[in-house]
Amino acid sequence: MTEPEELIDDDGYPTDEALDYLRNFHGSAAEMVTYVRSLMHNGASTLENFLDDYGRDEQRLTLVTYGWSGCESVIGALHGTMFNIMFWESSHRGGKHTFTFSPQQLSLVMSWGNPAPAAEPKS
Repeated sequence: MTEPEELIDDDGYPTDEALDYLRNFHGSAAEMVTYVRSLMHNGASTLENFLDDYGRDEQRLTLVTYGWSGCESVIGALHGTMFNIMFWESSHRGGKHTFTFSPQQLSLVMSWGNPAPAAEPKS
């Protein structure tokens, strides 16, 4: 799947193609972080270095939607991914979502999309 040319529409919302690309993202975790941050138009994102409780280097991605539906759609697309399963730390009122990873984890290359797409209903 190729990254869409248009990520954000004229009204500032992520395009359907951009969200589909996120749901099926393949690449390094660092590349996915960059892509997710590019979709947080009208929201906020920070990436910071810190030491965990054992003194090891970690990074924290913080995404804030401010309740804006465009950013909430990014978070919604992210929820079904391996990225969310592996790195999600917490979610808070006001649309704050945090993810943490080690430098080694950021270099992981894989398909970060939904690990088990929903089964089609039987007729």
